[in-house]
Amino acid sequence: MNKKMIFFFIALGFLLVLVNYSYCQSEKPLLTIGNQSFTIKDFEEYLGMTGFKAQNMNSDIKKRLLDQFTREKIFVAAVKDAGIEITDEQKKHLDRIKQMYLIQNYIEKILSESPITETEIRQVYDKQPQQYIIPEKRKIRHIIVQSEEKAKDILEKLQEGISFEELAKQNNTDATKQRGGDLGWVGKGVFVKEFEDVAFSLGKGEISNIVKTQFGYHIIRVDDIEGSKQRSFPEVQQEIKRKLEQGRILNIEEALKKKYNVQIDYSLVR
Repeated sequence: MNKKMIFFFIALGFLLVLVNYSYCQSEKPLLTIGNQSFTIKDFEEYLGMTGFKAQNMNSDIKKRLLDQFTREKIFVAAVKDAGIEITDEQKKHLDRIKQMYLIQNYIEKILSESPITETEIRQVYDKQPQQYIIPEKRKIRHIIVQSEEKAKDILEKLQEGISFEELAKQNNTDATKQRGGDLGWVGKGVFVKEFEDVAFSLGKGEISNIVKTQFGYHIIRVDDIEGSKQRSFPEVQQEIKRKLEQGRILNIEEALKKKYNVQIDYSLVR
């Protein structure tokens, strides 16, 4: 037997020892409650069902989850001893959950048999790229008071170089008073027309004249502008795919209504 073969059998033997050790460890009782034992494998399956992965946790987290696992198993044992059963109402709820899982599995089966292709997704994107534009938004600050005379006085102070933020803190009659008039980043369609028309006509750093709205008299400043941006195909690919899948599911539903001759009497739920 040559050296390569000897090395191969030694390595194989070592691997089998490791596998056997790992198997023994996974089958070794981790928790014992009365005459019932739970192994590391049981615990790992529990972690999997709760969305955790053992390999991504430190020992402290594992210990806390093991305590949670233990607590659950203790109560399960107590439930069995006490002969506790789920109620009829709970059974209905479980049946409902089961139905939802079955529907989910059915839809996933249909979609997997005829998946949405990248070509279909690309066609949607290329046909209406304007739907995937991030609109322009602006960082806006304002001063708002309830009289035109007060607004004129503030405007004069601004022209003299007094801080916009300080004047907003001293005079604002809305919730932005504490924030120095800061309205944050906003797009069109948020404010009333009179306010929006002026706010989106100013350049970065510009201050408006007095703007009257139903809420009072405003002086507006644009602190920053982020222009509109076309979202790339990779950015929206999954979003378009989900919409196409939703459309396909609706088509399936309509087909099933015809197949099963579904009749709905909406008059009974008026």
